[in-house]
Amino acid sequence: MSKLTLPPALQKVRRGYQKLNIPGILIGDILLILFFSIATDRFFTSYNLMLILRNCCTLLLTSTGLTLVILMGKNDISVGSTVSMAAVVVALLNQAGMPTVLVILIPLVMGLAIGVFNGVLVAKLKFDYWVVAFASMSIFAGLALVLTNGVTIPVKNEVLDWIGNGKILGLYVIIWITILLVGLMVLVQKKTRFGYNVYSIGGSENVANVSGIKVVKTRIWVYALAGLFAAVAGVAIACMTNSGSPSVGVDYSFNAMAAVVIGGTSMAGGKGGILGTVFGTVLLRVLASGLSLMGIPATWQKALIGVVIVTMIVVDVANEHRKNIKGLRRVYGHVTES
Repeated sequence: MSKLTLPPALQKVRRGYQKLNIPGILIGDILLILFFSIATDRFFTSYNLMLILRNCCTLLLTSTGLTLVILMGKNDISVGSTVSMAAVVVALLNQAGMPTVLVILIPLVMGLAIGVFNGVLVAKLKFDYWVVAFASMSIFAGLALVLTNGVTIPVKNEVLDWIGNGKILGLYVIIWITILLVGLMVLVQKKTRFGYNVYSIGGSENVANVSGIKVVKTRIWVYALAGLFAAVAGVAIACMTNSGSPSVGVDYSFNAMAAVVIGGTSMAGGKGGILGTVFGTVLLRVLASGLSLMGIPATWQKALIGVVIVTMIVVDVANEHRKNIKGLRRVYGHVTES
């Protein structure tokens, strides 16, 4: 049977697509946006698109730090508890009449400390990272409930409200802050020795050790950044909602991990990056917004989002397998010819 060949015009389009090397997750984002734009006339409006961008911010901030942890072949599902703790601390400090600068800085230092705590346990003391993550998640989720007696604390502060709900040049301030911080981390990941070390450790810790990379120090720094970025997200949520809730970060651990994985970062480490996480975050928020506007009940939304996440992961794994097989064929063909 002869192999099916595409017409010359389609072959040219395919070659052009391959040269562009467009990530699959970006295509998924575009297709979802097109689908919801057709399905409901309320989706593709300036108001809704701005709302989606704003809702992306806190999840993307949390996911950015987590991306680095997963790139090293580890995980930290305690980031959701850190988000809750940071939001609660903002509310409590503001209620106590602390200066606004300290209301912002203290939760960030706390998030950094939580990250260092986790990093030392995993990297220095060699505890299993899942055990550390579950323990840390339980400790800080419980502490957030204890500090607030399980109730949401209102935040009345003009500066914090401006950070969460004010605008500069038509965009929310929190969007500008997110662009700045995430853009900075993309540069750190791609252009610095620290970023190179993270990929090296995720690829092979033994090789990284032999190469002279300070694995323990790098791991602690990565966990510290994950805690810091989760705290930034918690502060942002308190500013946006004018409140501190002990349960606000409950879904963030799963959603952040989903954004990272569907963005192309391998759970095994050494492959992926923050830019893919940006597209993964957009996909999740577009999906949530579109389903809500279509009138899908909240109880069904989580199930449908879960199906999409699994589908994206399966497609990504299948695509990676196809690339590996293709690469092996090329190597085998080269060997047989020589």
